[in-house]
Amino acid sequence: MKSIFTFILLLVITFSSGYAQSEQYLMSSRKLEVRSGPGLNFNTIGEIPQGTQLYVMSSNYGDWSAIQYKSMNGFVVTKHLTEDSRIADAEAAARQAAEKREAAKRAAAAAIAQAQAAKRAAEEAARRAIAEAERLTREAEANQAKAIADAEAAKRSKDAAARKALADTEETRKALAAAKLRASKGLDDVADSTPIESTTPSYGSSSTTNTPKAASISVTREDKYSNWEKKTYKSGATPKSFSFKGKFDYKLDNYLKIKVGKNTEVVVKMYKMGNTPKDDQLVRVTYINSNTTQFIRNVPEGEYFLKIAYGKDWRENIVDGKKYGTFTKNALYEKSEQILNFNTVKTSKGINVPSYNLSLDLLPSGGGYSTSGQDDISEKAFNDN
Repeated sequence: MKSIFTFILLLVITFSSGYAQSEQYLMSSRKLEVRSGPGLNFNTIGEIPQGTQLYVMSSNYGDWSAIQYKSMNGFVVTKHLTEDSRIADAEAAARQAAEKREAAKRAAAAAIAQAQAAKRAAEEAARRAIAEAERLTREAEANQAKAIADAEAAKRSKDAAARKALADTEETRKALAAAKLRASKGLDDVADSTPIESTTPSYGSSSTTNTPKAASISVTREDKYSNWEKKTYKSGATPKSFSFKGKFDYKLDNYLKIKVGKNTEVVVKMYKMGNTPKDDQLVRVTYINSNTTQFIRNVPEGEYFLKIAYGKDWRENIVDGKKYGTFTKNALYEKSEQILNFNTVKTSKGINVPSYNLSLDLLPSGGGYSTSGQDDISEKAFNDN
């Protein structure tokens, strides 16, 4: 095919004149005799029926034109040819159809992009609503549990007070009965009789009678993390309790810059968001010491949220066959509300690679510490992947 195309191209170059490109396809206005040369003195080599389309290679032969019809090349009288616009019309129609097709493709691509953006926005809104509902549920359950505990404590206190009151009343009744019995038997005068003493302790009494005394109370504080292994990590390390190797895209020169304040150390877990929460993928786990700035680099493209552990004195243990890690002092855990979009963006000036800065610290609060965020989670939720 390549050699044939080159040959036709050479013919067009060699014979181009007389007719414009759009007029090279003409049609016979009557039955034509095709001769071997430009004149009646040349032999007839074929015939072309009236209304037949043919290709004019050149019209520089006086009253004759060099033509090609099927596989036959020859000469015909020029005045018997008329312009055939069907080819030009077909080509114009083809161009218009191609332009409409490209416009439709662009419109479809834009509609798909808008639909995908709307879907992502809806999914994110739903996820945030679910997270808020879960937080409110946890808060309500905690308040309910506290109310139940307070009610049970009040009931126990009331029952204890009632039992003591009954015991005191019974003791008084028995003492009065004994006094009446002694009086009825003619014993010592009531004024000279032995004083009636209660068998229960009387605070502030000057009585010197030998009554039982409680032993001194010994209270010690139990450290539930005493058998957990204390760990020390350098900033940027991944705690061994997670048994995890990070995921990197070394083609992207992006980063998440995290500055940690003086009141805490942190462990940051980066999750790449999937279509549903079960499709979320853990990408990085990074330990960062206090008063330190750490760069998390070469983050794969995607949208991310963070789980963050705050505190000091990091310890690790195996519980029910699973490795756990936790801070034992001033421990707080939260899930970030902000979504970090690490998708690259193509612009007229090139590719924009997003990066982010993040500052973390604990704030003094009522003798303890707290974060400025509201998405607090449990220690178990932080350790779960």
